[in-house]
Amino acid sequence: MRKHCKLAISAAIVSFGLGVTSSAQASSITLSTSDSQLTEGYNNQGWWNTYTSNFDYNSNDNDNYLTGKLSKTVYRSFFTFDVSVLKNRPISSATLKIQRFQGSGYSTHTLGLFDVSTPAIALNQKVNNPDLSIYDDLGSGKSYGNFKVTSFGDKNEVLNFSLNSNAIADINAKDEKYFSIGAALLGDLKPAYQYLFAYSADTPVKLVVTTASVPEPLTLGGTVVAGAMGWWIKRKRQAR
Repeated sequence: MRKHCKLAISAAIVSFGLGVTSSAQASSITLSTSDSQLTEGYNNQGWWNTYTSNFDYNSNDNDNYLTGKLSKTVYRSFFTFDVSVLKNRPISSATLKIQRFQGSGYSTHTLGLFDVSTPAIALNQKVNNPDLSIYDDLGSGKSYGNFKVTSFGDKNEVLNFSLNSNAIADINAKDEKYFSIGAALLGDLKPAYQYLFAYSADTPVKLVVTTASVPEPLTLGGTVVAGAMGWWIKRKRQAR
């Protein structure tokens, strides 16, 4: 009878030690287009358009992220982030943080955020503007969310765009160093001046992600097992 009791107690202790787990606390990580710059001294961001008339702005040094229509030219922007720090660290949320700067046209615009298939190096070679394939890539494909943005407000205000599950899945699946997001104004762009984020050069865009909680063994469980087993062995020796 005593033997069976000891076995039952030992099994219960071991089960307790092995079964108890805890969750690693979620943490917030801020990524910036200023990290791992592809053109030294300039942020990994900018625009591609359908027609470039002024080649002074058609440069890798121009990290302005103007988005929309200016005269007869339509601009779509991009933001590239070094996500290598997230390797083996799944995320549960992501928020794109963009400074407002200056807008024009309708009182409210719809901003669409999209996945980007163009490699980061090619994307940041803005000197090759215009390129319709890259331009199309920045405003099509998998949607990361559509957002209503007022054209006018404090130019220093930082706007927060909570990315949807498509973006979370793509970030978690990324096995390359860089991850890019495209931005385009949606809807009616017939009037000549319809844009957001004008005069935004030299200001990095940020991506704030929250890492997911991951279950991990609780150290206390192992401690309880070791202590209990030591106590049982000691009692056994004393009984002899």
